[in-house]
Amino acid sequence: MADGMATPKNSSATLGWPAIMLLVSGIIWGLTYSLTRFAITGGIPFLAYVFWMGAGAALLLFVLGLLTRSLPKLQWPHIRAYLVLGTISYGLSYSVLALAAPEVPTGVLSLGATLTPILTYPAAALFKLDRFALLRTLGLVCGLAAVALIVVPETSLPSREMVPWVLLGMVTPLLYVANAIIIALLKPPASGALPLACGTLIAGAVFMFVVMLASGQWWWFEGPMETSDWALVMAACVMALAFYLMIEIIRIAGPVFFTTVNFIVPLAGIGWGVLFFDESHSLWIWLALALMIVGVFLVNRSSKAKSTNKEIRNMGESQNE
Repeated sequence: MADGMATPKNSSATLGWPAIMLLVSGIIWGLTYSLTRFAITGGIPFLAYVFWMGAGAALLLFVLGLLTRSLPKLQWPHIRAYLVLGTISYGLSYSVLALAAPEVPTGVLSLGATLTPILTYPAAALFKLDRFALLRTLGLVCGLAAVALIVVPETSLPSREMVPWVLLGMVTPLLYVANAIIIALLKPPASGALPLACGTLIAGAVFMFVVMLASGQWWWFEGPMETSDWALVMAACVMALAFYLMIEIIRIAGPVFFTTVNFIVPLAGIGWGVLFFDESHSLWIWLALALMIVGVFLVNRSSKAKSTNKEIRNMGESQNE
């Protein structure tokens, strides 16, 4: 199916609705950094937070799937895709974010979103899923230089003690890259956006349930609802919508179009951080953001249809299969 599938048409007429979805996706994805900080600093163990966020989001999508008869498919190729996506792109990546969230300004942490397409390029080229190109290599250099601007200057962060936590937060885009490469190599079968998002979050929640129990971080809502509890509830709703929008946008408009969200997420993350935590950032951080945006532009500028995320688009191409 992947070979015979038509490439999404990126005309202004067809991209109106995907553009709106992309904007919403970027804004709410940027919100997750602040919600995570509210929840973790409020006393929710970080592994329990990731589990309940995924479980709540999975439940919402499962109910929607029941109503629309779009439940996850249970054949092994589909289950394998759910396990890979759920474990890496949800369970591991959000555990890292939740661990780093209390220690780093949310705006700084959100900058990591722009590194995913930048780092995907050399990984894809290494696995012969893409070709090396000068402009895209310059984009990679911009991304690495941006990281250096965040962690090297003495005045870039409010405290030098934050540097290890910033570097830990940068593990998340590396996990997204690994996820994209594995999915491209596995060549998963087609699936609708809703079943895929639901199956991914169910698998991620099951994985995190095991990890949470093994670590002794079991947690449940107790007493009156506090800010941290409401942040978790809202995060589950945001996660359900964000995962669905991601897969649906890739299905409709293609993976290259969706990477534009990496311009929106850090700006939204910084904006939410200013609104909720009165954050301010040094000139180094703004320069790093500018370099990352340039890096994403250069990496995507010569991107062809042969993208490592193409397989994810293929998975979401047939809503009614």
